[in-house]
Amino acid sequence: MTDGAQLRTVFMGTPEIAVPSLRKLAELTDLQLVVTQPDRPAGRGGKLRAPPVKIAAEELGVTVWQPETLRHETGDFLDGIDLVIVLAYGELLREAVLNAPAYGCINLHASLLPRWRGASPLQSAIKAGDRVTGVTVMRMVRALDAGAMYHQREIPLGPDATLPWLHDTMAEESAQALADFLTDHLDDEPEEQDEKHVTHCGKLLSEDGQLDWSLSAHEIDRWVRAYEPAPGCWTLSPDGQRFRIRSVSLADGAAPDLACGQVAVEQGRLFVGCADRPIIVETLQPPGKRSMDSAAFLNGNSIPGSFVSR
Repeated sequence: MTDGAQLRTVFMGTPEIAVPSLRKLAELTDLQLVVTQPDRPAGRGGKLRAPPVKIAAEELGVTVWQPETLRHETGDFLDGIDLVIVLAYGELLREAVLNAPAYGCINLHASLLPRWRGASPLQSAIKAGDRVTGVTVMRMVRALDAGAMYHQREIPLGPDATLPWLHDTMAEESAQALADFLTDHLDDEPEEQDEKHVTHCGKLLSEDGQLDWSLSAHEIDRWVRAYEPAPGCWTLSPDGQRFRIRSVSLADGAAPDLACGQVAVEQGRLFVGCADRPIIVETLQPPGKRSMDSAAFLNGNSIPGSFVSR
C-alpha cells in the first residue's frame, strides 16, 4: 500500500469548486506545486482578479504557477512528481504532461461517469431530472473524460436541488472522494467506462438559457434551477424585450388555464402557461432593471401578455 503522505504531488485547478480538494491534497500528501489559470480582468473596472485556487494556495504557503497555456510543455515541470490531481483546471492536457507523473494525472470529474462527460455536468444533471449524481476519480487520457475510474461518490438530487447547492456539495464531496482515493484506491486497477452508457454535455452559452414554454412545468422548473446563476434563463416578450427568469415554483390546482407562454396575474402571483399547467415566476429581472420578486415587479411595471417560446 502506497503511503499518501510520502507522495510528491501537484494540484491543477482554478475555480472555487476546486479549493476543498486542494486543501485536502495539501493535508494528505507532500504538495509541491499548484498550477492555475492566470489572473483575469473582472468586474466593471476590469481589475485583475486572482482565481480562488491561487488565493487558497498562497494561504497554504504552496508555490503557484500560472502559465497562459500548457500546450507547449514537455512535462519537465513534473520531474520527481508522483501524482497530479486535476479539478476544473480549464485546459486539456497533452500526452507528455499526462504521462509524466509516476501515478499519472487524476481528474475529479463532477458526475457519475460515463454519464455527463463534458463541461456542464452540474447543470445537465439537474436539468435532466437525474435523481443522483456524484464525483468520479478517474485516470486522465487524451479523450475527454474517457479515462478508467478508480472511485465514485454519489450525491442524491432532491426535487428542489439548485445549481448553487450542488456546486457547494460537489466541492466538498470531491475533496472526500480524493481522500478516499489516496487512502484506499491509489493502488487499485481502475475500471474502464461502459461506452454504451456515455452521455455528453457541452459548454453552456447564454442562448442555451432561452426558455421553451411548450415544455412541461416540471421541465421549466428544472431548467431554471439548473441554469441559475449561470448561464441564466431568460425569455422574450412579443416586442423583443428580454426578461431573465431567476426562480419559479410549481402552481397548484387553483392555477389559471393558460396557453403555452401566456402570462396572467392572479392573487398577486405571476403565472406563465406551460405544456401541462402554468408555472409561477417568483423572481425575475426585467430589461434594464435589477432582479426583483414578482410582487415588486407587479407593482408598477407593465406586464407582457405572453412570452415567446424559443
